[in-house]
Amino acid sequence: MAGFESTDPRMSRLLSVTAQKFITDIINEAFIHCKSKNANPASKAKVKDRKYTLTLEDLAPVLNEYGITVKKPPYFV
Repeated sequence: MAGFESTDPRMSRLLSVTAQKFITDIINEAFIHCKSKNANPASKAKVKDRKYTLTLEDLAPVLNEYGITVKKPPYFV
């Protein structure tokens, strides 16, 4: 259990912006990793229509760079 309590609203806002920046950096790097993994030079015309899905395989290496270890549960194949 974790939390943060402060009477100063500026501290809460600062913590919120910092957490948002941290998560945004992780998601952006995972997106770049996903795009580079799925790059297909033959079909450049359909790049605008492509939708990406965030998977654990894309997220795990990025989180590992930030010192967060993620392991897939054994019951997922």
